[in-house]
Amino acid sequence: MIERALPAREQPIPLSLAAGQRIVTPGLDPVLGWLGGDRARIAQALIFPQWLLEPSPTENIVYACNLPASLPALAAPAPGSAGDHETEAAFLATSLPGGQIRIVLADGEPGAVLFRWVCLTGLASNRVKWRGYLKLGTRLDAGSWTALAPDYVFDAASGFLVNGPGRLRLTLANAALNLTHPEGRLTCFSAQAGLVKVCRASADGWAKRELQSLLLYRDRSIVARFSDGDERPIAMAAGANATVLAA
Repeated sequence: MIERALPAREQPIPLSLAAGQRIVTPGLDPVLGWLGGDRARIAQALIFPQWLLEPSPTENIVYACNLPASLPALAAPAPGSAGDHETEAAFLATSLPGGQIRIVLADGEPGAVLFRWVCLTGLASNRVKWRGYLKLGTRLDAGSWTALAPDYVFDAASGFLVNGPGRLRLTLANAALNLTHPEGRLTCFSAQAGLVKVCRASADGWAKRELQSLLLYRDRSIVARFSDGDERPIAMAAGANATVLAA
């Protein structure tokens, strides 16, 4: 058998920033192109968008999980207000943790949206009803639990959501957020140990950060990597930069 060596993967070209946040090649030549996906205009010298380094508050959160199908129904608990430790303890004892999503607040400070779930109607019915609760915790405030409305109703036979909301608009401690559940990803099947299994928990936005690197790829896309681990294409280089790729 003849083995052929795989072609070496072409490495991206490292770019850098010059005076005025101009994006330049390793030879310090300005890179021509278009920011974002707008190619209707004539290619111009690219300027790194400074707003990508400034805080961007979270507007959208995406959440999906599987709720255990074998739990007995419970009376809906009263979460209580922040600082009411006795009522809070009772609520935590009769609800299941559903994970959390880290977000960025309007002032650039970090926060976290926490989820809990309570089963209201058990398997004795052909419908299983759950109530979701969430709260926003910050460095200065532990937050208060708020019930999501309407309650989540699942078909007991299939385990799928019957009344899935498209998008919920939430206001938590002065933070306005959109909550979305991916279609078909919020379920109610049997689960080991009767726990909630979080399938997806993500949010947009970012805190103040630094640019780690800029890379020019063979398809002429320019990708920025940031100190928070985010990586995203920010521009498209024009064909006039092809000589850089061939160098």
